[in-house]
Amino acid sequence: MEKSNNSKTGGTMIDLGYNEEESLLDNASSSSTTVLNVQELLSQSETRRQLKTQPVYLKYFWKILLIVSAFYSLPSIQFVVFQITDPEIKCYYNYKCLRPFLGIPSFNNVLSNLFYLIAGTSFILITHYTSHQEDGIHGLHTDLSLYYSLGLTIILEGIFSALYHVCPSRLNFQFVLNINFIKDTTYMLIGSGLLFFALHQKRHATLTAGAFKAYGFFSLFIFFNFLSLTNINIYAFWVIFVIVFGYVSIIGSSYLLAHKRMDLNPSIGFLWRTLKKLIHPSTIDDKPRFFALLIANILSWAIVIAFAVYGMMGNISKNFSNLILGVMVLDFLIYLFYYIAMKIKYGEKVYLFVWVLFAIMFLSWGFGLYYFEISVTNKFYTFDESLLLNRPCIIFNYWDTHDLWHFLSAIGLFSIMAIVYFVDWDLRTVPRSLIHVF
Repeated sequence: MEKSNNSKTGGTMIDLGYNEEESLLDNASSSSTTVLNVQELLSQSETRRQLKTQPVYLKYFWKILLIVSAFYSLPSIQFVVFQITDPEIKCYYNYKCLRPFLGIPSFNNVLSNLFYLIAGTSFILITHYTSHQEDGIHGLHTDLSLYYSLGLTIILEGIFSALYHVCPSRLNFQFVLNINFIKDTTYMLIGSGLLFFALHQKRHATLTAGAFKAYGFFSLFIFFNFLSLTNINIYAFWVIFVIVFGYVSIIGSSYLLAHKRMDLNPSIGFLWRTLKKLIHPSTIDDKPRFFALLIANILSWAIVIAFAVYGMMGNISKNFSNLILGVMVLDFLIYLFYYIAMKIKYGEKVYLFVWVLFAIMFLSWGFGLYYFEISVTNKFYTFDESLLLNRPCIIFNYWDTHDLWHFLSAIGLFSIMAIVYFVDWDLRTVPRSLIHVF
């Protein structure tokens, strides 16, 4: 439970249950020392109660992800097999760096996805063996289901990217998986969303959305990505998306500002109270969070409007995947920097190895995006136009620039997930009742 009576400092402490407090105080001595001991007992009792009442559905995140992936993979495999056995379908290979093996023409492009499997498996093993048994008194609640899901997204990205590279084409770009940071894909989108949930649940364990709502939310934008690849009327597409995006951003921001569990069908009264606070910002208690949400909304809406105008003027919606993944990553990074800033504000430590992970993240994504932009194929071009982009191998005469992107983006994904996991490593022995909620 949380309450905002400490809102002037931007942080809150764990609320104390009234009945339990009254019961314990009846047995306490009247001396000041005894009162302090009783208060400590109250805090311990309350944190134990909170640990027992953590939402059970969070533990289903990785299980549901596996089930979804199983149903997703079977038709994907069938579709890839159909493509490579149909002589009329042209696969967009980099023919200047084509290394066939085991009947797979571009085995080198498939093999480079092994880096994702290594990164995801390493992250899962690290979280499993470094997690400690919670006593309900010290440290933040860590829901390992979310972290296992994050590791699984990297592994699944590698598997589906390998499937895609068996026969790269425009047909299987949406159906299978093309791993990259800019172009939206199923597991990159899910991974970006889960990163936000994993960071948010650290201090809001009972307010984090459940697995069913989370995956339902992801499926909404995956559906829009599917629509963007169809012949839907361009104006209808962007108008519908802007309306849906506006609804989600307003509702989501309102609940994040109010520190409440999100409900997609909020009451009119709740929205009206939020609107009044926005009209009179001086009445908002948690100003740091308000300004973080304000910055996120301004930048997100600027990107959405720019893409929508450009899309309608150019009569295109094929860049939608760039848009939605970019907005999700941007919002997560804003929240991450806000989280770090609040930790520093309240005197919490950020260990040196976390800053090292930040450096690795920026370097790997920076160089990764550089090599990603060096296109060796383009599935949205004609086959002959794509051939003109082909380039020779650059690593061991075996891998091309896109393989290097696989390697660097795997490191980038691992580092950013490790940052989220280790960022509160300094609080493992701190009494939970003394940890600020922001």
